[in-house]
Order: sequence, then C-alpha cells, then structure tokens
Amino acid sequence: MDLAGIQATLKTLDIDAWLLYDFHGTNPIARRIIGLGEKRFATRRWFGLVPATGEAIWLHHAIEAHLFTHLPGRRIPFVGYRELQEKLRETVKGVKRVAMEYVPGGAIPYVSRVDAGTIEMVRACGVQVVSSADLVQHFEARWSPEALESHRRAARGLKEVLQATFDHVARAAGNGGTITEHSVQQFMCVQFSDRGFHHDPPIVAVNAHSGNPHYEPRPHDSAPIRKGDLLLLDLWCREKPEGSIWADITWMAYVGKDVPARQREIWDIVAGARDAAVSFLKEGTALGKRIRGADVDEVARRHIRERGYADRFIHRTGHSIGLEVHGNGCNIDSLETLDERQLIPRTGFSIEPGIYLDDFGVRSEIDVYMDDRGIEVTTAVQDHIIPLLP
Repeated sequence: MDLAGIQATLKTLDIDAWLLYDFHGTNPIARRIIGLGEKRFATRRWFGLVPATGEAIWLHHAIEAHLFTHLPGRRIPFVGYRELQEKLRETVKGVKRVAMEYVPGGAIPYVSRVDAGTIEMVRACGVQVVSSADLVQHFEARWSPEALESHRRAARGLKEVLQATFDHVARAAGNGGTITEHSVQQFMCVQFSDRGFHHDPPIVAVNAHSGNPHYEPRPHDSAPIRKGDLLLLDLWCREKPEGSIWADITWMAYVGKDVPARQREIWDIVAGARDAAVSFLKEGTALGKRIRGADVDEVARRHIRERGYADRFIHRTGHSIGLEVHGNGCNIDSLETLDERQLIPRTGFSIEPGIYLDDFGVRSEIDVYMDDRGIEVTTAVQDHIIPLLP
C-alpha cells in the first residue's frame, strides 16, 4: 500500500481522508489498494481511514484481524454492529470530508462500489462523503514502466493472433472449406494459449452479426464464414503474471478481393472518427490542456453525427485499460455515462468508434497510452478493410 502517495494525492485534491470500505468482496478497488489480493478473503465489513496527514486506522471484525497486520497504522477490532457504528464515529471524529467509492447519481459505475446504506451510516457520523473517482484513477489506472512493457508485449501478441486468424480464414475460404464464427473463435483461443496469454473468447462476427457490438458466437447457431462476407474480430489479452496490463483491438476484413463500396464508405467514417479523437488528444496534450474523457468521446461522436449516423453509434468511444480490460480509470464517454475525469499521465485507454447497421457493422479499435510527453498509440492502426483473398 502506497501510504505516502495516497496522502500526497489527498493533499493535492484537498480531501481530508480516503475512507476505504469493503464487504465480502463488493469493493475490489479497496481490496487492491490495501493489497488483500484475491486469495485473502474478508467475510465481514471493514473500514480503513487514510488521512491526508497522520496515522491510518483500520476498523475490522475481531475474527479477521490477521488480514490487516501488514498495513501501517492502528488496528481497531469490533464484534457487534452497534460497536462498529460507535467505533466508526470515533474513527472519523474531526474529519470533515472523506472520499469513498461513490459517485453522485451513479455517474461512473466502475467506481460506485459502496452501497447507499453504508454511505448513510458514514454521513450519520457527521462527515461529508465525496467521490474517490480521481483517487481511484491515480492508484488503480496508472501503469508502471514494467506494466507498460507488458502491455506492449500483449499488443504484439494480439497482432500475431490476428494475422494467424486472417491466414486461417483465407485458407479455409479459398479452398472451399467449412468454418464458422465459433470455430474461428476457438482457433483464436488456441493461438492465445499457445503463446502463453491470458484471454477471453474473442468476438468473431460476420455480416449482420457484426452489427451487434457484443455479439457472442455459440457452437449451435454461429454463422458460416464464406466468400463475400464482412468479418469483424475483437480480441484482447494480457500476460499471465500479476500486474500485467491488457491490450484490446478490433479489426475488419473482407473474405474476398474487392471490398463493397458501401462497406468502404462506412469504414472511412469510422476510421475518420478514430483519427479525429487521436488528433484531438495529440493537439491537446501538446498544448498542456486539461482533457476529459467526455471531451474525446464528443470529438469522435461529432464526426459520426455530422455524417448522418449518430443513431448508429450506440456505445462510448473507449474505456480505461489496466489490470482489468475495462479498467477503473477515465473512460472515453459522454454517452453511456458522463466521465468528466481528466485523462492523466501513465494511463491507457481504447479508442473504438463504430457504426452498426442492420446488415453489417464496422468498428475500429486501438489502444492509447498517455504520459507526460503526450500520447502514444500502442497497437497497430488499421487503415482499410483487409481483403483476404487475391
């Protein structure tokens, strides 16, 4: 646990203390911050008060004292719920504002982890509760140099699996073989496993199925992949060691030689939205501007809206990437939520606009890393729909 770093950030944000809380794993953010890990499981409620200055205090059930011995500060056990309430009141005495995993209106669900009843209990102690969203981003979303390198290796792995998959589809389609969305998905899973990557089953979608952003091919009803089909592949992976960062991309291919004009037209709009978002980020960071996730989303969304497809871009432009593929940092979003957090150095996120029509959909996804010097696109950038057959 980075006590000094947390206290320094609390002072910067002008917050008196971070009040961490968890019950039965409902707040994985708090668990990670204090280093409990997945295998050390608390079955009772606990609180941790980390003040901007002074000693941390850990309020835990008496039967789980062993889980908190590694932490700096004072440990206070309780047994009954009345004792918990009394000791919580004593713990926060003199503190005016505490940050918790809460966001007004549930605006950022990734951060809103503490239940309303617990928030009420804390407020009943005479304390103002504010959102820990900015704190969470500083301590959950920033990448170390080693983490960045793990992300780069994952990105290279994605490109290898992508190329192997395109080759596999081209061979099968060119030879008249029978393949399906599901069989290609399983081929990709083997490719990831052979390379030693942790992964989830990728999205493999053709034609109308590509118009469903989260289509899931199933063995009994997935579509065959034939000549003349438009193919969308969305794949993500990370290395297996703890602390590794995910990489996440979406690419488009055409199982044929000449990509139909309508599909090229939609591709050009989507790629234009992606590139507009990247240009906005590059220009803003070069000028030292404060850039919010919502601002970047609006740039990509405006590009698509001005070309008449606003109602066909039905998800956010991008998501935070970290220890989870959908991380707890700033999302590129002004649609599903209004993420007004500032993008900060040493964080990564996706840019993935899409247009989804009745007969096909197009999405292009890249990953971006921001540091003190600006931004870097860390994954390969697709510039046209790939024709798979000569």
